[in-house]
Formats: sequence, structure tokens, C-alpha cells
Amino acid sequence: MKMSLDDVARAAGVSRATVSRVVNGSASVDIKTVTAVRETMDRMGYVRPAVRPGPKPRLTHPSRLRVGTIALVIIGGSRNLMQEPTMALVIDEIQVACRKRQLNLMLDQMDDPDQVPLCIQNRQVDGALIMVSGRPSNLRACIQKVSSIVPAVHFFAPGHPVSGVDHVSVNDVALGSLAFHTLKDAGCKSFAVITHRDEFHEALVVRGRAFLDRVAVEGSIGHSYVSTLSGSDPARFWPAPLTICENPEAVAHLVQKDLPSPVGVFITLETFARPVHEALEQLGLISSGAVKVIVAGSTPYYVENLSPAPQLISLELPEIIGIAIERLIHRAVHLPAGVLTFLIPPRLLPASTESA
Repeated sequence: MKMSLDDVARAAGVSRATVSRVVNGSASVDIKTVTAVRETMDRMGYVRPAVRPGPKPRLTHPSRLRVGTIALVIIGGSRNLMQEPTMALVIDEIQVACRKRQLNLMLDQMDDPDQVPLCIQNRQVDGALIMVSGRPSNLRACIQKVSSIVPAVHFFAPGHPVSGVDHVSVNDVALGSLAFHTLKDAGCKSFAVITHRDEFHEALVVRGRAFLDRVAVEGSIGHSYVSTLSGSDPARFWPAPLTICENPEAVAHLVQKDLPSPVGVFITLETFARPVHEALEQLGLISSGAVKVIVAGSTPYYVENLSPAPQLISLELPEIIGIAIERLIHRAVHLPAGVLTFLIPPRLLPASTESA
């Protein structure tokens, strides 16, 4: 829910102008009032918008930050992460968001709590955005170490492991629910979740389980088709009926054989959308209307030029990044005591859209 300065002012029992002065760091407000207003903002979850009405100062934030620089710290190593096209878009969006806010951006990584980046050790930054690559065993300790030195916000983390750090991510439960209702409204009689990834990814499980929960509540037919997980039994995470398939072609044949059409197919991550989509269409299932496909994600590299075009769900990367940076700025400037989690609702893209 979006809140305005007026909402905060009413809750705090002060004028809107007073709240505005507190938000803008004015020294003309007494400390007792400042404390009360900040506690009210924390309690209400108020986040200062990236774009405000009225005249804009030439430098929006650095004049109230110590050095006007933030760090993006990747825990678990950045080499593999940077090879993913979606992560390239994420980095680009972070750079764009920083430029809009007149902020410098530093990029660093760590694999161990004892390897804290020098820019953080020496406090050369006002705060750190934390992103995770893979499943590092000491993730909690790394996040706690960084956040003990500078203000920090953890983002893109469905299984947020540290309760004392702000967290911003897509709402994966809402994503699964949106996928189901979209396919149901399209007239599907049965439903399938397809997850083809050889390593555990909690976001995909949350999305898929939310989808299957809606299928069960509606009393519809549902099925999970997943690949083998290295070191884990997929049956630990996915409900029956479950079929473990090692290639998209096998999935396509089973979808055709197991489920009454039209089948609503939810692909939980865009990275494996193309091979699954192509395998289904080799059997003519999509163009014939026997299968309707919806994909979580819209990175052009993975989904453009697929025909017939699948329905796409945007993860709202720019909004997630914008809120993460704004919360980091708020934490760096005001040092609030409260910790917040922001779950951003996904958005259904127009059916004809092939990329975001």
C-alpha cells in the first residue's frame, strides 16, 4: 500500500511540513519530534518515493549521505552470476537507478565473513546492496558481517536468511497464484508445473508450490515435472503426482499423455523456457491450443522470438531495485531501528509482448 507524507503526519500527530522536514534531514526540528516521526515511518513501512512532486533539488541524495556511494556485494562469487543474461539486466538496472539518484556504484564480492570488501571495511560507501550467487554455506555469517559495518539491504532472496536485515524481493507466492488464475481464465482443464534446473532454487519451489496449491483448492488436475536435483531428492520439495524428467522432450510427451487438454503449463523460470516451449511445439501442442504456456520472467535472451508467443510474467526488476536503493538510503541517513521486508507483486505482461 502506497503511503503519503499526509498519512505519516496524521499517524504521528504532526503537520505534513514537519514530516517533510524530517524526511529531508532538516536541522530545524527538535530531536524528540524527529524520533517520533521516524518511529512512525518505520512502524507504517513508509518508503520515500524515488520521484517526488514539486521542485527537485539538483542532488537528491548525496547531499545527505556521507560519500554518495553504495556497494553491490555479491556473496558466493560473481563469475557465474555475471554469465546469466538476467543478471546482466539486473546490474544495468542498478546502474540506471544509481545515476537517477546521483549515486556512485561500487561492485565487489565475498565468499567468507573474513573477506569483507575493502570499500566496506574502510567505510568508503554509505551502504551495501547484497545479492547472492548459488548457495554459499556461510551466507548468514557473510550478511551479518556486512550489515554490522554498514547499512545493508538484501534483495532477490526468497529464503531471506537474516531477520535483522532489510529484504526486498518479488512475491513468489503471488507469482504462482497469478500464473494459475491466468491459465484458469484461459479455459485450461488441467495444469502442469515444469522446473528444469539441476540445483535447488527456493524461489522456483515457492512459485511452483503456490501454483499447485491453487490447483488443489480448485479441485483441478495438476502435475509436477522436474529434473533431478544434485544432492537432493525432488520429492522432498514437490508434491505428488510428480514425475522426474531429464529432458524437455520427455516432459512434452508426458504432458500430452498424462493430462486432459487444454493443459495450462507454468514454467517457473525463464532460463529453461525456450527448450521446454520448443519441445511442446514440436508436437504441435501450443499452436493447436492443447497447451497454453505461461513463463515467470521476461528477459529477451530467453523468451524472444518464441512462436506462438507464451504469456509472460514480469518480475518487476526495476521496482525491486528502486525500493532496495531507497530503503538503503533511508537506512544510511536515518538509521531506523526497525527492519522491513518488501515483497513486490509480479505483473502480467500483455499477451503480445515478447520481451520486457
